[in-house]
Amino acid sequence: MAARLGVSLAAVSQHTKALRNARLITTSRRGGSVLHVATALGRELLAGNRSVAVCP
Repeated sequence: MAARLGVSLAAVSQHTKALRNARLITTSRRGGSVLHVATALGRELLAGNRSVAVCP
């Protein structure tokens, strides 16, 4: 992802951590790969649904 976006690995790590903490993505490791998947909340926000309730 870092190479594709033209940013450092550290930057990707910081951003994915923020997205996980906001419950917008989940992350799973499979061998040497990492899979990031948008949660239902993340998908709603990507779809432009600004009326979703966000719980702390």
